[in-house]
Formats: sequence, structure tokens, C-alpha cells
Amino acid sequence: SSGLQTDQAQLCSKVHLPTMPTTMTKLKTEASSNGKAPKAPMTSAPYEFSTFMEPPIGGWLSTFDCFSRALRVVLAFYWLLLTQPVALYCYLIKFHQLFHWGNWSTPMITLLLPAWPLVMFCTVAWQKLRDVIWPPKEVNCFFTEPDGVFARWFWAFYMESSVPLALFIIHGDSTAAVMNAWHDFELTKPFWRKHMEKTGMPFPLQLGCWDGAECSWWARAKDQAADYQVGDIVLKLMDGCLGRGDTFLEKGKDGFDGTIGAVTKVLEEKYNATKGVLVLEWVRPAKGHEVHSFDIVTMVMPDQSIQLVSFLYWGHCANGGSSTHDATAGFVIDVHEEKVIRAASWYSALFAKTMGQTGPSMSGTGTGYGEVGSGSVFPGLKKICEQAIAGHYSALEDQPWLHAIGWDAMFSTLGPVFFEGNYASHRIPRRVFLSWRSLFFFLWNSRGYASILAERVEAHENEQPSLAKTRTISGPIPKDIARAGAAAPKRVAMRAGGLAAYAAH
Repeated sequence: SSGLQTDQAQLCSKVHLPTMPTTMTKLKTEASSNGKAPKAPMTSAPYEFSTFMEPPIGGWLSTFDCFSRALRVVLAFYWLLLTQPVALYCYLIKFHQLFHWGNWSTPMITLLLPAWPLVMFCTVAWQKLRDVIWPPKEVNCFFTEPDGVFARWFWAFYMESSVPLALFIIHGDSTAAVMNAWHDFELTKPFWRKHMEKTGMPFPLQLGCWDGAECSWWARAKDQAADYQVGDIVLKLMDGCLGRGDTFLEKGKDGFDGTIGAVTKVLEEKYNATKGVLVLEWVRPAKGHEVHSFDIVTMVMPDQSIQLVSFLYWGHCANGGSSTHDATAGFVIDVHEEKVIRAASWYSALFAKTMGQTGPSMSGTGTGYGEVGSGSVFPGLKKICEQAIAGHYSALEDQPWLHAIGWDAMFSTLGPVFFEGNYASHRIPRRVFLSWRSLFFFLWNSRGYASILAERVEAHENEQPSLAKTRTISGPIPKDIARAGAAAPKRVAMRAGGLAAYAAH
């Protein structure tokens, strides 16, 4: 976490593509000729597939659409089983060891590998029964299920089964990819902030970090008294996701007076012994803009360049909320035109309901609350994409297996700001299985992805031998992590303090 004492000026600074080396053989050759990161087209074939898609028969999230997605998952499995049986076998054991069956994964996969889709369907059935007995407290807007019995079952199977197959297609038999899909062991918020700072990407100022007992204050809050005003604050778990564990503190509301002492009190009462809580300035939307976020997915392509896979807009938060985890509107953006072109109704049932098939309920051309629609223009999006691609190149230097990243950004009062990066383990599957064209593209290149990943990791380890044991892409899950997975089939909320064993490993 040290070295991230960024001041306000950095947030407004101009950002340029980095002049960094790369471990990828092909890119290194290009970079050595001019000393700069290699140039490549900004957008990819998958970007074209997901940006200019027309609704299927019956519309998005209809029974036919959900069935088609489930069918693509099944056919993809049998294609991978036919073309890469050994790698798929080893990979599925590791994946299910963490996500589902613990130590039972090896015998189950060994005996039932050809019937894996049926096994996954039974797993989904058990999860649905469990949800009936113990209903979930809330359902995130990005995971809302469609109406209709058949559509709901096809959707649930597709959502559960698409993740392991998509990760295998783009990462091969990568242990690191599986482990970080289950929990952010290495891809924590300090990791993303380090690489955003390295490449000049603007991000919210961090004022402190809570270690479970006390808060270390940084930047303008360093060495200040308890009555020092820090203003509106956002508290985030360093390894949290989907807004879990976030706290928004606004001065003058709920007894919060905006001082260091008030922040410390909240940390003591709400987070107690939880380690790794970041204290960040609350960045507000730019004037004339609603609370929003840009969902940017970048990915390593078969030619080893990094390109944009999709660019979405989330907004119109329920009850005027402060986070787009409550978004009720989503749009697809054409980055080349820097303009909204259609509704993202394909993403989940919530958006299919609120947006319709083309977004007629949100057909404005503005940027404020309820004003965004097809035709809304956001100047500067190309620059944001360049920054995201530059950040991915930097992160790939540190984690050479990291083929897909989801970035969250917004237009703020200080200019474009990136909140964080995320391993796109649950974003990429929706793009891979969205259409037949997209699926064929990824399946055709699946062997190539595994090959270039192995080559890159080997080169990385040759350059940094001390990291060789911690950057493997194959092999078993570490025993301490495997035991945690067996004890909690669903993802556990392990805190930073509980990661000491893995950090030492």
C-alpha cells in the first residue's frame, strides 16, 4: 500500500500511453524498435460482436435466448473435451475444488467428466433448492433472473457453467486464474491502484488504511488531529467485490461530521478487526452527469496485443443511489463515435425489463439522471480506453496470466477517474457465449491462448526467478486454499489478515 500517496493534481493530469517493456516476445520486439508500448487496433472482433448485436428471436432474456446461451455452453464443453481432454480434466478438478465440491472434485470429475453438463445442471438444482430454504438477502442488478420457468432454468445453468469454460478458453489450465476467480488473492485494490499510478491513470485519492486496530493516515490527512476535516468518504475492503463491504459517509448525514475522528469511529464500530479497509475520497459525478460508471473490458488478443472487448454504461440508480450496483439502466457505447447506440438489454433480466429491447424507455440524448439514451455523447471515451489498455499492459507485467480485465470509470468533477480494475472472470463469459460468432472466435483461438500464456509466464519467470514458484499456471491448488474452498462451497469473504499463509507461499 505504500507509495500510493497521490495528490489531487494527479487526478487532473494528462495521461499518456506508457513507454514500458513487455515480457511478451512479439510485443517486446515491436517495443524495442521505438521504445514505446506497441500500437494495435483499439477494438477487437469480440467488441464488434457484443457492440452491434441485434436481439434474437423473442428478444433478449426470452426462453429462446436463454436456451441458446445454455446450448452454446454445452457444445463448447464437448468441443473442448474433444480437442483438449487432459488440460480440461485437470482444470475442472481445480475449479470445482474451490467453487463447489472440495476434495470430492477429483473422483467426481474422473467418473463423470463426459456428463459434466448434467452434473452442473444438478448443481444448479441444488442451489435453487437451497435458495428456497434460505432465500438470499438481495439480488444484484447484474444477476437478476428472467421470468418463466424454462427461461429461469436455462439462465441459471448458463450462468453457473459459462464461467469455468470461458476462463479455460482464455487462460487454459491456469491455477492462478482459478484461484483469483474464486477470491482476489493477488488482484486486490492496492494492486490495481499501483498499476493505475504507474501508468498515469487518474483514480480517487486514498487518505488512509485500516489494519484492524488503527488507521494509518496518508496524503493530506497524515499527522492531522482527530477534528481535521476529510469530507465525504468511501470505505472499501481491499479484496471486496460488487460493492460488498462498501460504506459511503456523507458529511452532515447520519451523524457523520466529516472529521478523521468520525471516520475512525465508523471503522472501529463497523469493521472492527477487519484488516485492509481503504479510506478513499468520495469522488462525485461531473456537473450535468448522473451517478454512473463505464464498464470497460480489455483483453489479450490471439496476436498478443491488448484490445477493447466491450464498453458499457450503467446509470439511473434506484432511488437516486450512490452506487451503480443499484443501476436500472445500461447502454452499449460505440467508442469510435463516443456515443450510446443501444440498450444493454442482453446483460440481465433487469435491464431487459427496464430497457426493453432497444431502450425506448431511456431514449434521451443527455447525460443527467433519466436523460441518457441512444444518441447521448460522451467526449473523451477514446482517451479512457487508451488508459485502460495501458493499465492492462502494466498489470500483465506483474501477473502474466491476466488475460482479461474489467475497468470501472466515470466522469467526475475532477475529470475522468478510474475506480479500480477487476479480474473479468464473471464479465468475459457473457461476451464469450453471447452469440455463435463470438463463441466460434474464442473456441478457434483457445489453444493459442493457452500457448501464449505459457510462453509469457515462462519468460516472466526467467526474468524474475524469485517469482517462479508463485506465478505458476498449472499444478494443484495450495493446500491451505483448497481446505478453505472445501469448507465453503460458495465464495468466502476472506479478509487480508487471513491471506498471510498464501502471501508467504
